[in-house]
Amino acid sequence: MDPTDEIKARLPIEELVSSYCQLKKKGRGFVALCPFHNDTHPSFQISPDKGIAYCFACQKGGDIFSFYQAIEGVDFRQALQDLAQRAGVTLKERAVPAAQKDEKERLRACLDAACRYYRDCLKRDERAAAYVRERRVPAEILGEFRIGYAPDSFSDTYQHLLKEGFSQSDIVAAGLAIRKELQEGKMYDRFRDRLMFPIADHQGNPVGFGGRTLGTDDAKYINSPEGPLYSKSQILFGLHCAREEVRRSRTVILVEGYFDVIACHRVGVRNVVAASGTALTEQHVKMLKRGADLVVLCLDQDRRQGLGQSEPRIDQDRAGQEASERSFRLCSAQGLPVHAIILPFKDPDEAANADPDALRTLLQGGGVPYLDTVVAALAAGDYTQADQKRAAVLRLLPLIKVLPLATEQEHYIGKVAELLHTTEEALKEDIARMPGEPASASPVTANAPAVAQRKGSPFGPLEITLGLFVLHPGLLYLLQEIIPPDGGFAGALFTALRARADAGAVAGAAGGDLPGSLELPDAERERLQILLLFCEHHGFADWSQSLAVREIRRNAAHANRECLKRKQEEIVLRLQEARRSGRKAEEAQLSTQYQHVLKLAKMAG
Repeated sequence: MDPTDEIKARLPIEELVSSYCQLKKKGRGFVALCPFHNDTHPSFQISPDKGIAYCFACQKGGDIFSFYQAIEGVDFRQALQDLAQRAGVTLKERAVPAAQKDEKERLRACLDAACRYYRDCLKRDERAAAYVRERRVPAEILGEFRIGYAPDSFSDTYQHLLKEGFSQSDIVAAGLAIRKELQEGKMYDRFRDRLMFPIADHQGNPVGFGGRTLGTDDAKYINSPEGPLYSKSQILFGLHCAREEVRRSRTVILVEGYFDVIACHRVGVRNVVAASGTALTEQHVKMLKRGADLVVLCLDQDRRQGLGQSEPRIDQDRAGQEASERSFRLCSAQGLPVHAIILPFKDPDEAANADPDALRTLLQGGGVPYLDTVVAALAAGDYTQADQKRAAVLRLLPLIKVLPLATEQEHYIGKVAELLHTTEEALKEDIARMPGEPASASPVTANAPAVAQRKGSPFGPLEITLGLFVLHPGLLYLLQEIIPPDGGFAGALFTALRARADAGAVAGAAGGDLPGSLELPDAERERLQILLLFCEHHGFADWSQSLAVREIRRNAAHANRECLKRKQEEIVLRLQEARRSGRKAEEAQLSTQYQHVLKLAKMAG
């Protein structure tokens, strides 16, 4: 059996999708909130019969390989390897010389070799080992996160990787070495005398590094540059270790740095991640939404009193406030609720050292709604003057506006009105005058005629017509009313249907018996399953024969008009070119073709 077929047989589409979305049974299939766009009503369709998961609103999904590629951002080769491992399928390994491996494979191998080297250096360097002990990082966490040490040398790492068989260009592209500008061919290590945190992809493979200086370097932390494997906006530190707990608890805790993630693991809390080298991005939030229903912010604070003292006063500096508010806006825009944990210490690392039990309790408690913490922080202010009210309104209303539910907005408008001694109506007027988000596209009406469905759908009238033939194969005699399409998916499906009609083998056959027997290229089979899922989702399979005949003819007529219009436009362009070039014979031939198409177009109405 082909390995892709074996993987599909062992790993049902619903099992794979359920590890990213919460499924709800609907008929013979399932639905879920789409993981690819800001979905408020379940629009993601999962069909176990077809092995397809697809969203017709954002037009993303497919079979298990297409779905996995889209949701994890990997190529087919990586998807094949990952899903084979998950399904327990052994792939035949091909011996490929290093020079013939693609760039990403070479860079992965280079980063992995560097990771092993840094781990060995940490074991040999007593000063680095002492620093790790001082930061109270236990051996099991050192191993899980593969933390290491980059030696205090300008070339040790580079020379080691050369001996491992990696080229100069590989080492530079992996972000581990830098070329000297004034000395051609001279290299030096990017990371020197630093504790090294591998930044991993979803599988735990290193794609870059973050390095914390152990010396007097002005830059406390430096990260790998972006490259073929490492994109800061799409990688979250610790996610590969947190994923299972995030999916189990449906909650993810967002902290600020490497040591903060480590600190949470030290106290037994694993559903913790941090952005690496950048602020939280929309891509990060979409990744979190795949497994979490709640984001809990636990960002750095400005400590004013210690744990256990009455009425601790904890403030965020301006940068911390902006980071929190940005995270809140991004998550709310994706429909993710946001809570916050206010630590009585600067950060989770400091809290873990002072009172690990208290930190564990706070983290597991899930915090309180983020906007409640903002309103509480402003409660001590004096709002007797207009400019003071204005400052509070300009901070609060943009946060309230991004809340996805009107009931939530109403709740906080009431709180803010009471805080600022104003009316809810005035606040609503201020919100209405603020710049708004673009309106989302209108949903497709479930039982509208097929021609009306094509707006906003991934299929045109011709493709929908061909899908109707698959669902109603007894009507294949109407195929003669369609102008044969030129190539592409529609062309392949039309040819396959005509071959079945010519063979006379479909009379009285059930629609479900036809798709698998059609002679289609492998590349088009997934598209056919998505088309059939679309047609079934909109009720086309339940039509009576008379309704199916009417809609096939309506769609066919519309498709023919579109086809003839395209042919007219193509002939006009070729005719103009022939005239400019003085090709009289070709011009005459094209003029005849144009008149013929024009006549057909008039007949088509």
